[in-house]
Amino acid sequence: MIPDIDPLDQKPVPPGARGEGFLAPATVEEAGALRFAAIAGLVLAGFEALVALLIGSVAVMAIAIDSFRDGLSAGAALALAGRDRRLYRLAAVIVAGLTAFAFLWIVWIGFTRFGVGRLPNPWLMIAVAAISLAVNVITALRLRVMDVGDDDVRWTWRQTRWDFIADLGVIVAALAISDFAQRWPDLVAGLLIATFNLWGIWKLVRAMWEAEAEDIRERT
Repeated sequence: MIPDIDPLDQKPVPPGARGEGFLAPATVEEAGALRFAAIAGLVLAGFEALVALLIGSVAVMAIAIDSFRDGLSAGAALALAGRDRRLYRLAAVIVAGLTAFAFLWIVWIGFTRFGVGRLPNPWLMIAVAAISLAVNVITALRLRVMDVGDDDVRWTWRQTRWDFIADLGVIVAALAISDFAQRWPDLVAGLLIATFNLWGIWKLVRAMWEAEAEDIRERT
């Protein structure tokens, strides 16, 4: 992609739009990786959520929320490439806040209503987790190009590179369910996935806040 071309409307970026206050336009490779991550994340999230609802699995719903966050984050990074850095930070924090609420919600209803009295099908859990694992590994490999990019946008890569751990956790929980014929492994896996993601969300929000505060101090 030509550096002086706006990535959304393909018009030259005004001279005043270049500088530290604006994100660098995405390269062709970065745009392709972000587009793939956005589409794959959102499609995968819908598939995982549907299966989670059918079998009553808290753990599968947790990885669905994780995939949804990855898809939205990549989409925001693609749509706002070359634009105001503060707008991107705001979008990243909004996505983080929405998914944090979703993680807290699934943990709460997992212990009160969702899936209560049902035993999730462990083989469907393994199948979904295996598909998710393959997609997440491919996505993380493609997003490695973001690791040397802008510090703010680099979070898109950072939050996807460990997603395979959640998928493996679902597989372990499914194997435990098949052995013990009890629901608690699904609840434990869902709680751990939610906690791990909430910790990552907190780190992202704190980093965005500190970066914005540093920019304000430099301007003043």
